[in-house]
Amino acid sequence: MPRTLALLVALAVGVSAARADKAPPRAQPGQLDVYDAAKLFSPGGIDKAKEAFRAAEFPNGLAVTVETVTAPPAGKLRAEAEAAHRDPAKWRAFMTGWARDSGQADKAKGIYVLVTLQPVGGIAVIADAQTTRRGFTEDDDRKVREMLGAAFKEAAAEPDETKKQALRSAALVKAVEYIAADLKDTRVADAAGGTKHEPGPVETNAPPRSPVMGYLCLGLAALAGVWLVIAVVRMFSGGGGTGGGGGFMPGLLGGLFGAAAGMWMYSHFFGGGGMFGGGGSDASAGDGGGGGGGDTGAGDWGGGSADAGGFDGGGGGDFGGDF
Repeated sequence: MPRTLALLVALAVGVSAARADKAPPRAQPGQLDVYDAAKLFSPGGIDKAKEAFRAAEFPNGLAVTVETVTAPPAGKLRAEAEAAHRDPAKWRAFMTGWARDSGQADKAKGIYVLVTLQPVGGIAVIADAQTTRRGFTEDDDRKVREMLGAAFKEAAAEPDETKKQALRSAALVKAVEYIAADLKDTRVADAAGGTKHEPGPVETNAPPRSPVMGYLCLGLAALAGVWLVIAVVRMFSGGGGTGGGGGFMPGLLGGLFGAAAGMWMYSHFFGGGGMFGGGGSDASAGDGGGGGGGDTGAGDWGGGSADAGGFDGGGGGDFGGDF
């Protein structure tokens, strides 16, 4: 077989190997992390919420972080809280900004919930850009906040501390179950194509690819198998000398080089997408901005959705009621 054809065949093998390396990730269990410094939930309640969220699986995975504190840390942040807590609009803005800064500092991804008891009760629920693209909107942020806020308000009127924790823990389980049901079966790019549960096209900047290239690669891959069989037969039959074809070993080395070149060409010219012009693999939820899978918006709190508000029983605020 001519050396040029051998190299073309090896390129096809490289393309096939690169394609296999780009397989979409499997669904992963949800991950819930709870940092309950304010002791709002019972240990058993936290475990139940984690188990409920772990039972749900999400393509690309999904993380939820819940953090509770008694009050903002001393210093600039507490001074800002004192200046904002008498005005509902300012308090919402403060809680949202604080949650986004905390999520960024903690390198959290997915959905982040921040709760404080002082100077008044406050809850912020934010989703990063990736989760917002999956379809988790500000309305969903608000629903999660209201679930927690209603339980916190009810617990404030309960004198027994164990019952207080039971009420709040039940709300935590309810909130994570809502998130799991809302985002079940969604992928990173779903929001680009339609509703949450009707997957849309994967976002990509790559140009459309012709199906002809896919069939060409399959044909070349088939020729690769034939070429390898012929080469092995020639070697054992004494036909693999150093004649005009260059011999078996030089051809094999050339094939290895061609395979590597094929993988490079596939990655750079076909973008790692579908060989037949279809959508490529999804980006991993673990990929942050600028990661190996591109900027999926994971951990980008400024580009996501958010909702914040207050609740009664926080710690002696100057305004009552929920908002």
